[in-house]
Amino acid sequence: MYESFYRFRAKPFSLVPDPEFLYLSRRHKPGLNVLEYGLLNRALFTVLTGEPGTGKTTLLNKILEEHHSRFTVGVIGTTHPNDQSLLPWVADAFGLDVSGLDTVGQFRRITAFLKQAFLAGRQVLLVVDEAQNLSLPTLEDLRLLSNLNDGRQIGLQIVLAGQPTLRAMLTRPDMRQFAQRITVDYVLEPLSEEDVRAYIRHRLAVVGGDPELFTEYAAHLVCRLSGGIPRLINQLCDLSLAYGFGEGAERITAPLVLQVASDRAVGGMLPSDVDPKAIQLDDEQLAREALAARHTVAQRPTIERPPMQSVHQPSQQFVAAHPYQEGLDLKQVGRYEEAVKKFEAAESDPAVCFLATVQQGLCLRSLGRLDRAAASFHRALEADGAKPDDLLNVRYLLAQTLEQLKRGQEAMVQYRLIYEANPLFRDVAERIEQSSDNGRGRGGVRSRLLSWWRSLTSRRR
Repeated sequence: MYESFYRFRAKPFSLVPDPEFLYLSRRHKPGLNVLEYGLLNRALFTVLTGEPGTGKTTLLNKILEEHHSRFTVGVIGTTHPNDQSLLPWVADAFGLDVSGLDTVGQFRRITAFLKQAFLAGRQVLLVVDEAQNLSLPTLEDLRLLSNLNDGRQIGLQIVLAGQPTLRAMLTRPDMRQFAQRITVDYVLEPLSEEDVRAYIRHRLAVVGGDPELFTEYAAHLVCRLSGGIPRLINQLCDLSLAYGFGEGAERITAPLVLQVASDRAVGGMLPSDVDPKAIQLDDEQLAREALAARHTVAQRPTIERPPMQSVHQPSQQFVAAHPYQEGLDLKQVGRYEEAVKKFEAAESDPAVCFLATVQQGLCLRSLGRLDRAAASFHRALEADGAKPDDLLNVRYLLAQTLEQLKRGQEAMVQYRLIYEANPLFRDVAERIEQSSDNGRGRGGVRSRLLSWWRSLTSRRR
């Protein structure tokens, strides 16, 4: 949706654990080195732990990508604490058919596979992700498998990756025999603020974007809201880019990031320990941010603006005196009252009417005048020439504003209209599901949504 606007080759903040995007922070680089040491030195057990979203799976994918030619690799991506045996999962990870076999038969089949791999000169690596869910019986299966040794070489190496509860479990007194077999372990911690800034710049550069697209103050706010957890950083940055696209923003600023977090918090879907409402933006920082943003725009060649945005984004021909540009400058430094007047004046210009109306709504929301903000978003939806993606963004803003006004039924109408146009748009499906869960219980909500979507598409035909 926003890729062409910001000149990206792909989405820079996807939640997929793609090793191409791995940023080796001061926390991650030692982790990668430790993993590599364990693999190349034939460590019996290697343990990697960290809070959810800190990048464990991405690190594993990176090390496997670099050394896949050395190993026959099996991956168990998920486990369940009620599993009484891990042997069927191990067999499945290596493509072994153990159907109809009892535990002894399964163990023999796996043993035969390991011997065959060793004779062929291949080292075998088993990776168990989400290993905090392993039960004592399944851990015992792994310990028994680690005993498979021909007396000269270890036949199987095992990597366990999981949340901090995995480490707590392995340090219990009754797990001493297992813990003695752990050769290498590492704890992956959240990123520091300096690393968060570098992380954002790195991912933007990977997709060919401007590494300075997020202002320094915006990156600071992302760090504060995410706690340095890469997965939460990705969520905030991805939505900030979507909002930035909707507003035609040249740079992602702190007020925009805070708006994203506040909107997510309205529905209770912001996975952060920090309440966005408790954050007061610093005026001096905002002024510096606005000055830097204007300098960046002034230095950017006009030809970089994608033609597809010409209807919605004011062109470079507008001088500083144009009301729309003045409104943007005032909005960036938090002078919302004055900005609203400028955007009202800019509405008479067809080239910026749509965006000016949207910006009015955003300023009015920041001032707490939610009724007027909703009216502005309604007017924007009726503007001529708006593109479908732009309209979806505005409708989403309208729905969130209606939620803040406690007009839940009206908000849900807007969310359903968005869902009808694009069921994958942002978190609309989650919001509809949450509303349905609160009203009718959890059973079959996704099925009802899917049936509703199918009925709509069939009526279109």
